[in-house]
Amino acid sequence: MIKPPLPANEEARLQLLHELNLLDSDADPLYDSITAFAQQLFGVDAAIITLVDEHRQWFKSAPGFDLTETPRDVSFCAHAITQQTTMIVEDASQDERFHDNPFVVAEGGIRFYAGVPLALNDDLNIGTLCLIDSRPRQLSPQQQQWLEGLAAWVVQDIVQHYELENFAAEREVLAQGPVAAVVWQLEPDVHLVYAAENVERILGYSADYLLDLEINYESIVHPDDQQQLLDQMQLVLDGIQPSLEIEYRVVSPSQHTRWVKHFARADLDRHGKVMRVRGYIYENTDRKQLELDLLYANQSFELALAAGDLSTWDWNLAEGTVSVNHTWDKILDRDSSFAQNNGWAELIHPADVATAKSQLIEHLQGHSERFEARIRLQHADGHYIWLHTVGKAVERNANGRVTRMVGIHHDVTEQVENELKQHQQEAILSLVSQVQHEFLFVEHFSEVCDIALPELMSLSQSKLGFIGELPEQSRHRNMLRVHGYVNRLNGSQQATQALIRQGLEVVVSGSVVSEVLLRGDPELCPYPVAQDELKFTPIELPQLDNAIMLPLYFKREVVGLLILAHSARGYFREDLAWLQPMLDTLGTLMHIRRIDQERRFVVEELRRMATRDELTGVANRRVFLEAAQQRKDESERYDLPMSVAIIDLDFFKKVNDSFGHAAGDEVLREFCRLAKQQLRDTDLLARLGGEEFGILFAHAELAQAMQGIERVRKAIAEHHFNWDDKRIPVTISAGVAQLVSADPDVDKWVARADEALYLAKEQGRNRAIAAS
Repeated sequence: MIKPPLPANEEARLQLLHELNLLDSDADPLYDSITAFAQQLFGVDAAIITLVDEHRQWFKSAPGFDLTETPRDVSFCAHAITQQTTMIVEDASQDERFHDNPFVVAEGGIRFYAGVPLALNDDLNIGTLCLIDSRPRQLSPQQQQWLEGLAAWVVQDIVQHYELENFAAEREVLAQGPVAAVVWQLEPDVHLVYAAENVERILGYSADYLLDLEINYESIVHPDDQQQLLDQMQLVLDGIQPSLEIEYRVVSPSQHTRWVKHFARADLDRHGKVMRVRGYIYENTDRKQLELDLLYANQSFELALAAGDLSTWDWNLAEGTVSVNHTWDKILDRDSSFAQNNGWAELIHPADVATAKSQLIEHLQGHSERFEARIRLQHADGHYIWLHTVGKAVERNANGRVTRMVGIHHDVTEQVENELKQHQQEAILSLVSQVQHEFLFVEHFSEVCDIALPELMSLSQSKLGFIGELPEQSRHRNMLRVHGYVNRLNGSQQATQALIRQGLEVVVSGSVVSEVLLRGDPELCPYPVAQDELKFTPIELPQLDNAIMLPLYFKREVVGLLILAHSARGYFREDLAWLQPMLDTLGTLMHIRRIDQERRFVVEELRRMATRDELTGVANRRVFLEAAQQRKDESERYDLPMSVAIIDLDFFKKVNDSFGHAAGDEVLREFCRLAKQQLRDTDLLARLGGEEFGILFAHAELAQAMQGIERVRKAIAEHHFNWDDKRIPVTISAGVAQLVSADPDVDKWVARADEALYLAKEQGRNRAIAAS
């Protein structure tokens, strides 16, 4: 017996194994189902999921196996984990590594072994999924592929459980942050059902106190703010508005008043009815106090000058001139020509003109005490600055028309940008929550992007947005599956959206976007983007004035791409900070989507293998007999006719002997293709074994079934079966039986058709006989 060697990466392998916390853990129903299925699928004595640590191999799942662990030195699996491919031992008694192993020399000992390493992080084999049998045997390439597919399933589930545990730990860390999550339930009455553990730090009340059914949440709110909160909350509860954003005061047990900012959004069931309301609360006392102080200062010193950043203006409306107490180049880097003929008005941002004009007219007509507005003026280099301006009419002509106004203004660009950043951060956190929630319920990932992409475009003032996913294990990174594409520079996109639902893929080219996908670094393009920098085929992109291209990550792997383009405000390095939570979310959801798709593929492949004949693709014997039993039950319940035909290909042995088994296989496949062309969609064709086939005629009397089988017989007899330019004569014989009350079970029904088949053979073949 040869002692198993240690893997080259043994230290890292053991570290990962212990980190996964799987050793000596409780049984898992999924793993037990996999091993039980493998044992039945391969017809072996045992199928086992093993984990190999320093001294032993421990059995995570071994149904029907008495032992829970064995020493590592005598373990077959300890050999298997040292290689990166499936290890197959057809006869252990003839293998120098195992011929004197105690589990081999024992009575009824191991002869056959097949083990697939459970590889995490590509090359860390923590154990195996293995098959054990007391008889020497072989695995076909197809069977080996099945076994490796089941092992991949086990690995994916281990990884997913590990990631979910990490997610729970991360959520616990977030619960210690400055934002508290709360949830209101509607039934049987409105009450809090969840409050994060950090809520006491923010509101001054413990979670246990707030969750007490005798306590109404509004009781901790300042009396002057209670009704506003109740009114806003009722609109959400009634489904009139989907969310709320409100500031109010909370009175702590020590009677200390603090301001909080409260965001809430309704969760709807599939009928659109509100089920619960989720909220996020953080303390806002310092910022609110600053706002109140500013309001008080504005009211107390409405037109007073302040030191530093305040400037005065004097506007002569009759002459269309304005004078300021600073030079024009101080703020706008422009000369004084804009002070004449109201030239400064040409510099106002188009989006602000209507609001500023409305406020001005309101004051000039005497409907407001003062004129006040926030407007953007264009700097000489093209960007805009924000000005907060306040003014008042001080002179009128004989007709009462205002001829002069004076006022103050100051640059609030930094303040507005900070407000924008805060709004972006708050909006992105809310969007992340919504996207994560919707991901659980949508069928296509593009539906998640339909929610995220327009909102990201709105927050960044973009006219074009794109979300794409790299194929798994993509090496050249020049192909993306499109999940989201919004182009507000062109017309209708209905055709493109339909293609996205069908799995639209684009070829990516261009120096800039290729570098983003290959290097994984974000790229800012403050200039017009050329085709040799960004190009998608077959999507034709419009001319873009600017763009930001962002890689989507899962851990350290680039899994996709987000592009925002053609923004009126441009893109800046600071945008990466507020976009990061959504980038992380999209990358993680893409990874989860991949895992789910792989799981569905394995399940579907296993289902197909269990129900279809591998050679011909038609139903197998088990499916045929189960369907026959269902039809029999249906016939007895509803008094409907059912018929069955049993078919043999005449002299099929001569085909194999004369032309070879490859030719015989082709004849069987061609027979199935021709037969299905002659049958109804409701008829079931199945291979019962060898050259024997069955047809289940649903809702068909004997005469109808005979007509159907006769169509099949005639089509086969007239068809030219060729192999190597030689014609192969092929005919069929068939027996047909209609289900009758005298048939006690399906076996008797099929047996009558089988007897008619033999009568057809005795009468010369190439014919169909009806059972009596």
